[in-house]
Amino acid sequence: MLKWSIPLFTAALLSGCAPGHLYIEEGVVESIDQRLAGQDEQLNELSGGQQRVLEQLVAAQETVISRLQDTITEQVKPPVCEPVPRLVCPPPANGGTMMLGGQEKQLVGEAEKVHLSPMDLVFNARIDTGATTSSLDARNIQHFERDGRRWVRFDTLHPESGEELTFERPVVRRVRISQSISEDYERRPVVELHFTLGGISHTAEFTLSDRSHLDFPLLIGRNILRDQMIVDVSRQYIAPIDFLFRSE
Repeated sequence: MLKWSIPLFTAALLSGCAPGHLYIEEGVVESIDQRLAGQDEQLNELSGGQQRVLEQLVAAQETVISRLQDTITEQVKPPVCEPVPRLVCPPPANGGTMMLGGQEKQLVGEAEKVHLSPMDLVFNARIDTGATTSSLDARNIQHFERDGRRWVRFDTLHPESGEELTFERPVVRRVRISQSISEDYERRPVVELHFTLGGISHTAEFTLSDRSHLDFPLLIGRNILRDQMIVDVSRQYIAPIDFLFRSE
């Protein structure tokens, strides 16, 4: 019995330490390493391919955007602004008149020569479209009655010599003028005078007031300008008096 036990035990030990078992495990590990290395290589190749595809897509997208921008620029061109034409008024014909609304109107500047009767004087007048009524420089105004009517006596300066001249005119009405610096007001007499401005000549109302502090002794307002004159504020003295109405 002892003879067979020792050889069997020795064989068992020898079989447990055999190099065949270690060779199989090393082969498996080497195979796994090779597979992993192959997979890494495939992943690297796949990643590189994806990167190249991405770069190609980006380049293609940029090309499409550039072409699209060029197409939009060609189709939608910026507007070309034409120069604004300057309005050039033709020179007035027929002695300083213009046709407006089918009516012939006198063209006047912001300052004109105006003849007044019965004074028979030519004044430098300011043309003011903002003034309701016309006004004449009058000083030392005195009110009195004549034949049951109200009259006014006043002085005005000769436009050339500066001599003080006295005139008398019947009062048509009186206007109340408010003072801008206070609540007080004054009543000013209104008289009728015959005027000639350019080719226009007729009778109109003038308010009498002291204009010694102003540049012009005579003011022509809307009561004269309305419906018969056109004012060019950029010019002066463009309506010469066609004729002088002189009292007998």
